[in-house]
Amino acid sequence: MTVEKQREVIRLWNELRKLEGPAAEELRIQILECFSRDKAKRAA
Repeated sequence: MTVEKQREVIRLWNELRKLEGPAAEELRIQILECFSRDKAKRAA
């Protein structure tokens, strides 16, 4: 992931943290899962 994409994801994450409810929680979980998969691929 490029530095630009990382910055954009962080910006969106910070905006998402302001939201509440099940939809916002589901989006946070999906984002974290994406990062976990990406990290696992780099470690392999």
